[in-house]
Amino acid sequence: MTEHRLECLHSFDEFMAIRDDWDRFMATSFPENYARSHPWLAAWWATYHHRRPALVYLQRHWRDNRIIAAAPLLIRWDRFGGFPVRAVQSIGSGIGSDDFLVSPESRGFTAAVFDALHRTGRWELCRLRRCSPDRLRTMLAQVHPGLERRMEPVESDDYYIAFPASYAAYHQSRSRKFRRNLNQALNRLEREGTVTMEVLDPFRDAARVATLGRAVAGTSWQYRAGKSHFNDSGSASFYANLARTGCGAGGEEFSVLLVADRPVAYLLGCRRGHTYYAVDTAFHADYRHVSAGRILFGRVFERLIRQGGVDYFDFEGSGDYKDDYATDRRRAVSLVIYNHTLYPRCIKLLRETGLYARLRSTLCGDPGITAAGVPTEQAEAHP
Repeated sequence: MTEHRLECLHSFDEFMAIRDDWDRFMATSFPENYARSHPWLAAWWATYHHRRPALVYLQRHWRDNRIIAAAPLLIRWDRFGGFPVRAVQSIGSGIGSDDFLVSPESRGFTAAVFDALHRTGRWELCRLRRCSPDRLRTMLAQVHPGLERRMEPVESDDYYIAFPASYAAYHQSRSRKFRRNLNQALNRLEREGTVTMEVLDPFRDAARVATLGRAVAGTSWQYRAGKSHFNDSGSASFYANLARTGCGAGGEEFSVLLVADRPVAYLLGCRRGHTYYAVDTAFHADYRHVSAGRILFGRVFERLIRQGGVDYFDFEGSGDYKDDYATDRRRAVSLVIYNHTLYPRCIKLLRETGLYARLRSTLCGDPGITAAGVPTEQAEAHP
């Protein structure tokens, strides 16, 4: 049988040129993965990697040249356990187990990508995050034999809500303390003015999303430190680039909680199939004491349950507040692959000794990925 063709795109312009092919591939094989859609990847690449070269691997069918597998990767400087490394990472955030997008028609794609990465030799570590254990076992078997591989300890439990038939049933399933705090938060907010929620399309209502979102995010320390999705990074903020790169698939929503018409919290959500993903959220610093974010989440849940068609709300990670809301969780682990050169081998050996635990307290912390899947240098506050 003729082999399927593997290719690698390096430039942002090359990626923009295959949008139609990419959209057909995602619509056919991964319709529920918003984070790997062309507009989302393009916005992330333009904003946080400033259109620098990447490694977008594609496998095309030998007969009709359509995409049947893809891996949108890049090499960037990062820290791993305090050590500076050149790391292979996925472009963007989202569901880690889909860093490699492999359709049933594909053959040998993962092995071919790792073989190509092995031959480039310009990196020390490859980090794939928040993968399912079953997916990891398959990938481990296909790693190039010249590379070390290691399954890191569990990073987090991914929290999600399995919606019941009514919001009242969900509300009643929460703890008495949670329900009391939610009622008290609403009472405090209503003393400030009329509480409403506005739902916007981040593509078609981009100007209003930018105005309201920046009014909320701009009060946070994350914004002042340059770690908000509304910070300008290069030519525009992530939201501006997202609106510029496409019209989305119709499931993106920007929900804003307003008190007397003043924005106090927002949630960027994305609906794919029967799942609603929490992408980005923040609350106004002046309303920290009244838990505006709790009220917004409750109204979003109530609206989704009432409208129907959404069975799950995925928080995309764990967090201090998420277990208050979640009804279920799934285990997520990470995969670290060490290039077989001296520096990464030394890092691996050191991490496996008792000396590392003592040294770690004196080394710079590992920035890593937040529980929501967002690089910490761009992470947003949560309610």
